[in-house]
Amino acid sequence: MKNLVLSIITCLLVFKAEARESAIEAVDKDHLRVCADPANMPFSNEKQEGFENEIAELIGKKFEIPVVYDYFPQVIGYVRNTLNKKKCDIIIGITGSNELVLNTIPYMRWSYVMVFFNNNGIEVDRPNHPQLADLRIGAIAGTPPTFILQRYNLMGKVRPYNLTFDPRVAVIGESMIEDLIDGLVDINFMSGPIASHYLHKKGYTTKDFTMIPLETTDQGWGRMDFYTTMGVRDGETDWKKKLNRFIKGNQKEIDAILAKHNIPVLSLRPGKRKKSDDGGTTEALIKGRAPVK
Repeated sequence: MKNLVLSIITCLLVFKAEARESAIEAVDKDHLRVCADPANMPFSNEKQEGFENEIAELIGKKFEIPVVYDYFPQVIGYVRNTLNKKKCDIIIGITGSNELVLNTIPYMRWSYVMVFFNNNGIEVDRPNHPQLADLRIGAIAGTPPTFILQRYNLMGKVRPYNLTFDPRVAVIGESMIEDLIDGLVDINFMSGPIASHYLHKKGYTTKDFTMIPLETTDQGWGRMDFYTTMGVRDGETDWKKKLNRFIKGNQKEIDAILAKHNIPVLSLRPGKRKKSDDGGTTEALIKGRAPVK
C-alpha cells in the first residue's frame, strides 16, 4: 500500500514537472507572438495602428525580439482559438477579471463614460442627473451602462445599439459618435477609449466635448471601470513574471502611448468607492419623474 501511494505521488510530481516544462516551452523565445484583433481600433488592427500594437512593439524592443501577430476577431472563442491553441503567446489587452487566461498586473484602468458636446445646454455631471430625463441617450444593449439607465427608469429615452456586429460592415462605436455628431442622440453612455478615439478621428478635441467617467460605486449598478492586463496561458508563471517586470519598469512609456492615442484612463490605485448623496434625485428618477433642481 505504501509503495502504491509513493508511486502515485511520484507520477503526480512528474506530471506537474512535464506540464510546467511544456508550458514554459510554449513561449517562442525568438519572437513575440501576439494575439490580436485585426479590426478593433483604438486597440489593434492589421495595419498595427492601435495602442496595443504600439505596446507590443515596446515589449519587442525591450526584449530584443521581433513582433509577429496571429489575428483573430475578439468574439466568443477568441482565447480558445488563439492563445490556447498556442498560435501566439500573449494577449496585450484583456480584462483583469478574465478567467480564461493568467493575468499580469494591470497597466491601465478605463471606464464607461457619459459623453456629450459642449455648448448645447447639457449640464449632466452624474448618471442620475435630472436633465437626463429630457435627453436622447445612446447606449449599447447589454453593456454595463444599461444597468444604470434601467435603475433610473431612463430606458425609454435610449436609442439602442447592438452588442454584436460585423466590423467589416459597421463599427458600433463609430456609429454612436456619428449619431452624436448628427444630433440623433444628445449623450452617449459608452466605452471611454472608444468614444475618445472616434471623436478625435472625426476632428474633435477635448475642448469640444465633455466626458464623465462612470466609476464603480456602492449604488448597486454594477462595475463600470475595469483593469486592463496582459494575458498568457494558465501555468506559464515565468512568462507572466517577466511581463510583470516589464510593466513595472516601463509604466511611464505605456502611459505615454495611451496618451498619444487619446485613451482616457483612471488611476490604477483608486480611492474609496463613491457613495450616493443626492437628496431625492435617485428615488425620483427611479419613480419616473425628474425632480426640480
